[in-house]
Amino acid sequence: MKPKRENEDFNRIQANLKASGYKEKNVIISSRKAMILGIIYAIPFITILGLLYRFMLIKRAHLLEISGLSFYIMFIAIIVVSVVLHELLHGIGWAISSGKGWEVVCFNINAMMPSCACKVALKKKSYLIGVLAPFVVLGLGSILFVFIYPGTVSLLTMMVNFAAAGADLLIAFSVLKEENCLIADHPTEAGYVAFCK
Repeated sequence: MKPKRENEDFNRIQANLKASGYKEKNVIISSRKAMILGIIYAIPFITILGLLYRFMLIKRAHLLEISGLSFYIMFIAIIVVSVVLHELLHGIGWAISSGKGWEVVCFNINAMMPSCACKVALKKKSYLIGVLAPFVVLGLGSILFVFIYPGTVSLLTMMVNFAAAGADLLIAFSVLKEENCLIADHPTEAGYVAFCK
């Protein structure tokens, strides 16, 4: 029921902006492409920070001697917490940058994964704040975590957070190439629609 409401909100935004003389440009990325390119965008960060960890922090690292099922449970817990915080930070970024609070943010579950979308068209800068909030907050937080408490948990957390932000970087670089326009976040797909006059 909720995705239908989100699509109705999105369709209303499209119709209103088209009626106001805006031209529409769809920048939707398939889930597979977003995942693959997102990992490619994240690799430089993971590689550089992984090397710093290896050469500067390994001697004082708190390495857990867990394997098998225990390791997978810990890894899944890191992913779940990171993904929930990631989507919440998108929402916080858009709630603040839009100046309209939580009423413009919607959370839902797509393919058993939480997601967040902005329900209004925003200027590029405001849209980018929401898109990049998880990369900035969780990325910097993960780096601090690794340097303060180097070890298995902090290293995995850092890798997960940068990998999750890879698709956001892909979208952000695409938005930066747009002309002066309004950006409407797609409610159910990775990407956005740019509206330019």
